[in-house]
Amino acid sequence: MSVSRAKKQQAEGKINQAGQAGRLLAKPLGGWIVTFQAAIVMSAPALAERLGVSRNSVYSSIQNEQAGTISLNQLDRIAEAMGGKLAYAIIPREGPVEEIVMIQARRKAKRIIQRTRAHMALEEQTEGLRSQEEMIEELASEMVREMPKDFWK
Repeated sequence: MSVSRAKKQQAEGKINQAGQAGRLLAKPLGGWIVTFQAAIVMSAPALAERLGVSRNSVYSSIQNEQAGTISLNQLDRIAEAMGGKLAYAIIPREGPVEEIVMIQARRKAKRIIQRTRAHMALEEQTEGLRSQEEMIEELASEMVREMPKDFWK
């Protein structure tokens, strides 16, 4: 197995694992800062003191998290101050990584097969061809194995 294929498989495994965990975590109402504070019973003034910032700065951070504008660095600092740890990941919306790749391969294969079949029809060479779906699946599977450089175009 090539090094690049091994790296790809390791990355797929890590993303799929994070995806399974991520589907169990829904952002709590009010955000993670407020929820963690409630769980450990830490007031905003106490958090502000640990961070070395004003109370208003903590309230501003809470609002930024709720608005989705807080930086990862800021959220990480707040998590550390509360005795927590920030964990983030980019995960597939649904299913494993392999499905995302296969969907893209099928799209590309469909365009290629349709274009090829159109040219063949113009030349009256369509007799005896397998179904379009079979051809798309075969080409998509080959694309996934080979992963051409223009795969995501």
